[in-house]
Parts: sequence; structure tokens; C-alpha cells
Amino acid sequence: MKRRIFIFCFLILGIAFTLYPGADSDLEKLRQELQEQLNRLVKETAFPGATLAVVMPNGDSIDIAAGYSDLESRSEMKSGGRIFSGSIGKTFVAAVVLQLAEEKKLSLDDKVELYFKHCRWFSRVPNGSRLTVRMLLNHTGGLPEHILSDEFRKIIIKNPDRIYKPGELIAYILDKKPVHEAGNGWSYSDTDYIFLGMIIEKITGRTYYDELKRRILGPCGLSHTSPADRRELAGLAAGYTGKEPFYFPRKVLVDGKYVVNPQFEWTGGGLVTTSLDLARWAKMLYEGKVINAASLEKMLQPVDTYTEKPNNFGYGLGVQVWESDAGVIYGHGGIFPGYQSQMEYLPGHKFSIALQVNTDRTVSEQAKYLHKHVSVFIPLVIGYLKR
Repeated sequence: MKRRIFIFCFLILGIAFTLYPGADSDLEKLRQELQEQLNRLVKETAFPGATLAVVMPNGDSIDIAAGYSDLESRSEMKSGGRIFSGSIGKTFVAAVVLQLAEEKKLSLDDKVELYFKHCRWFSRVPNGSRLTVRMLLNHTGGLPEHILSDEFRKIIIKNPDRIYKPGELIAYILDKKPVHEAGNGWSYSDTDYIFLGMIIEKITGRTYYDELKRRILGPCGLSHTSPADRRELAGLAAGYTGKEPFYFPRKVLVDGKYVVNPQFEWTGGGLVTTSLDLARWAKMLYEGKVINAASLEKMLQPVDTYTEKPNNFGYGLGVQVWESDAGVIYGHGGIFPGYQSQMEYLPGHKFSIALQVNTDRTVSEQAKYLHKHVSVFIPLVIGYLKR
């Protein structure tokens, strides 16, 4: 009798699944819709290739690719292909700094000079005596951008294997005029985050990358994310750039080697990763699984990038906050010569999305609007969640 009941129930469940496959079928339909849109995006923009990943509220994920990872060899871009994160790396730096603040090892209102009081060169830092850790995090300190120094841009290609120490990067802005008064303006600067990397190392006594692996990459399971600290990086797609600002060759990856040592980016970005790792990272970070609720609230309190005053939208502590048709979005974009990335999290819908392409804005004007390209995928995901 029990055997007959079991068989009957099994048949009923089988019939029900046939009539309504349910969530798995819907997720596969969404995957197909996203793939069609990604194929269309690559074709319309002439991007060499692209990868896209989405992580759903329940943790389900979609990871797809389109186009080519190498135009010359016609190698197809595959999901899991790695691309430089660019400035998205700043979100990791900010998370480490906020963890240190939670541990009472620093305060966001500490004067930066506290950590460099024995360094003679610090007196030559623009706005040096007024800078705080918080100003570095939200780019309100007025520091010039060392990456845009003519001297830096000229020398980097001449010695492609050079390894830069943080102090050598800072040297490019010494004695320069500040962009604006400390705390009275907003100006994006990689130099802010080089200082933050140096502070992390001074406090912990370990390298930034070691601290990042220990605190975030390992615990969060971001196994496809690693330091961009050498010219040969496993799984890196070939990237394509234009002439400015570094005057690199159009193809920046030749025989498996990047045109220069990308190590110079360090805590201004400094990572290679995948779209899926970025989407997972965004969801964990902005759902408070990496820092506590109080720290997340501080992180997500932006300043207006025009007035530098507190506002609902703008730049927080290593995060961009903006309004969209789908509601508020937290995230960050990143560019590194030959590559561009964008990661976003929608708190109103509790899903994250990341898009990466192996070209940068110097090749295609459309590439610099990568966040706008992400927006065409968002309604598809929301539609799935409503089904």
C-alpha cells in the first residue's frame, strides 16, 4: 500500500512539474533573455567582448558572455573570463578601512598626518595638514591625481617592468596646488586611495593584498579575484585601448603579457576579476555581510559631487549612489587601459549585476557609459522577480 501511495505521489509531482516547470524554467528563460540582450549589446557597440553576471535575492546566479576575448585569434569570450576591475577595487579598500574602524584601529576623522608624522615629505602634500581618512574615502580632500601627471604618463611606458612603491606614486603630487580646499569641494583622485593603502599597511603591519585576502577574498569566496601585480595574469582577456592617456598600443595584451606592469594601480584599483565575482561582492557588501550595519550606513551616506554637501545621491565612502527608474542603486565603475567594469546592487529588489568589457572609453565613446548599458538588463531581471 505504501509503495502505491509513493508511486502515485511521484506521478502527481512529475505531472505538476511538466505542466509548470517553475523557478528553474523561469531562470533559464531569463538567462536566454539576458544572453540575447548581451549579444545585441556587443553587436551594436562593436565591443570586442563582454561578460555579464547577476546574483538573485536567493543567491541564484547567471553568468554569461558574448563576443571575443581576442579579436585577432577569434577566441570566444567565455563566462569566467577575467578583466581588470579598475576603480571598483576602491570598494575593497573602503571595506578594509571600515573594518579597521570597527576594530577601533583607526577613526574616519583621524587626520592623515597622524600616520605620516615621521615622513619629511608629508609637509609637501597639498592640504596635508587638513586631510582626514574620511576625506580620502569620499574624495573631498582636494588631492591632485597622480595618474594624470605628464611625467608619470611619459615614464610608465619606457620601463614596462618597473615596480612602483606607494611613496613613488605620491611623489608626483608633492608641492602641487590642491584641486580645492580640504573638505570644501569634490574631486575624484586615485591618490586618495594610495594614501589609504599606506595607512592600512601601517596599521596592520601586513601588505594590503595580504590583508585583503585574509579579510575579504578568502572569507567571501571570491576565488577568481586576485591582485593585478604582474604582467602575466592567468585568464585575462585581451584588451583594446586608444592612445590616451598612456599612449599604449591598441592591443594591451600580447603573448599573454600586459603591455606594462599594472602593479602601479595598487589600491586605486589593482585587481583582476570576473563579472560573477563582482556581482557576488556587490551583494555581500551592500547587504552588510562584510561590514556591520553602522559602517554600512556611513559608507552609503554620499556627498553631492558638485557641492560636496551631504545628499541622497553622489559619492559615499568608496561607493557611488544614484537614482534610477528601478530605484536607488549602489555600486561603482572602473576603467583600466583596455578594459572597463561596472557593478551595481539594487536594494529595492535585492539583486546585483555586473558587466565587464575588454575595451575602454578611449576606443568607443559608448564604452564610457557602461552603467547605461547595464540599465537595459535591469528590467529583465525585475520582470523575472515579479513572475
